[in-house]
Amino acid sequence: MNLPATAARVMALAQDGQVDAADELAESALASCAGASPADQAALSYAVAVVEYVRQAPQQQVVAAERALELAVQASSDGWAANARSLRAIALLRQGHVEQALLDLARAEVELAACDDPGLRCWAHTGLGVCYLKLRLYELAQPHLEAAARLDASPIPLPSAHAIDMLNLAELHLRWADELERVVQHEPAEHDLDYGDDEAVARHRAIGHAHAIDAVAEARGVQASTLLTASLAMELCSRPLPDAPSWLPQMRAAFADPDHLDHQGTRAQVGGWLARALWTVGERDEALTTAREAVEHARATGDWQVCATIGWLLVELEAEAGVPGAAAGRSYGQLLSRVLWQQRLSTLQGAKAALDVERLRRDTEIAQREASEDPLTGIGNRRALNEALRAAAERVGDVAPDVGHHPWHSLLVIDLNAFKAVNDVHGHVVGDEVLRAVAGTLRSVARTEDVVVRLGGDEFVVLAHDADEKVGRALAQRVTDAVAALRVPSPAGPITLRASVGVSTTGPDLDVEGLLDEADRAMYRVKAAVAAGVDAEPTSDETVRGA
Repeated sequence: MNLPATAARVMALAQDGQVDAADELAESALASCAGASPADQAALSYAVAVVEYVRQAPQQQVVAAERALELAVQASSDGWAANARSLRAIALLRQGHVEQALLDLARAEVELAACDDPGLRCWAHTGLGVCYLKLRLYELAQPHLEAAARLDASPIPLPSAHAIDMLNLAELHLRWADELERVVQHEPAEHDLDYGDDEAVARHRAIGHAHAIDAVAEARGVQASTLLTASLAMELCSRPLPDAPSWLPQMRAAFADPDHLDHQGTRAQVGGWLARALWTVGERDEALTTAREAVEHARATGDWQVCATIGWLLVELEAEAGVPGAAAGRSYGQLLSRVLWQQRLSTLQGAKAALDVERLRRDTEIAQREASEDPLTGIGNRRALNEALRAAAERVGDVAPDVGHHPWHSLLVIDLNAFKAVNDVHGHVVGDEVLRAVAGTLRSVARTEDVVVRLGGDEFVVLAHDADEKVGRALAQRVTDAVAALRVPSPAGPITLRASVGVSTTGPDLDVEGLLDEADRAMYRVKAAVAAGVDAEPTSDETVRGA
């Protein structure tokens, strides 16, 4: 089974409203994907999370997103991790966990910055932009959604991806305009909050209309019927009201269209704009009736912003029509709109602060890793070894005297025989490849808990915890055999290697602090024996191998 293609099909079905079919396909793929790569499995889990998003099942969405995140970590994929966190953040917002969502978004931002895959970057921009939009953080959503539209890439084949990008941009600017309109209207000129003005409202509606036109064209091009319905709705909802008489029939038809999906909220939005258009042309009774119907449709979306927009419109129309109590409702709505704007600005500052903290944390992690990492091979350096030896010594010191047994530690010093000849004959570029190959081999031979470092040049060290003399000598033998089995490609043909390995183990006469010196002496005895053509037998503190 082609898992990325299946994941794309699952997403396409869900976005077309065929949730049950998407579910069935996803379950079948999950049952047979055990042998797939973690990255491909992450794509499928991401698609499952999208299905749960369309289904409006936030708890199940969290579960699927967290599985995608686990697989992304296994695949060492910052891109899939960023995408999984964005989807989890959207679900957390639906559950009211704003602070947790902001932390996820901050981490997703940092992971996005570390990702170099265009498709994954594009989707991560989309996920972040949509989540910021749901938080009404328009200033943060806009650059992400615009970046997604520019990249126009996809990690899995999804023909409708660009139509979704255009639709997201249209929704961004129309929601921005809606909220600005609520806080600007009837606001005293001397207000001290940066609400914007009527020109800003008109500008965002015009930009939203342009993006909606593009979304319609894209959706038609890929024959995505549900996306086309949503895109047409956005385009209609951003048309100038003075032109309402010419497009009222089209608006009525769009309001009655059966292809609207509840989670998109487009039927409610079309109803709201239709009510405004009807009011504009003097059809006030029908406008009120339509606005009330739109309010009912808004409740089915699970999107409080859609509910707020349509509810505000109904109160405005009822107040203008003189409906008893509507004037008081309008005053309260205006106050609430201003309070929500202030709350939005506070959330914006919180999101920026969370991102600053996460960037600092990531930078600190990178600095600490680089300080303890050999830049050529990616394994530890001398500093990492010193820290590991210090920790081992502290561990031994923490054992009570009456326990009768201290933790064993074995240390191997590995030196490549005749490595200088590799550099002299093949050049330093090939020599560096050899060192990287040896480092990878040592990692594969050592246990997970062992510390593998490069001291410098062609000398390496393995510190094995909870390893007595027998375990240490066996590890030394595995290292010797693994290095001898290496074949490093070069323009002149495969390069073979031999290593001299010295090993020391803590005991009554050797503490942790003396391990390195003792293993180093053992290694030089091995090299001397190799130079003399002698295959010496290993002693209690050394393994003699090499040729």
